[in-house]
Amino acid sequence: MATIVKTLSGKWKAVIRKLGWPTKCKTFRLKRDATDWARQTEDQMVRDLYIDRAADDMKL
Repeated sequence: MATIVKTLSGKWKAVIRKLGWPTKCKTFRLKRDATDWARQTEDQMVRDLYIDRAADDMKL
């Protein structure tokens, strides 16, 4: 389950901690965007369809 928190700058941060997956976090301007991203990402993790694109960027 994701945690959605408001940062000091007024933005919204979504943090996903799921067993078997690395911790994922992303910051958004709107709470709705953070919630939607977290829901979609968790759904992809459960279905084993999630692709960690940040890991691909680090290989460059």
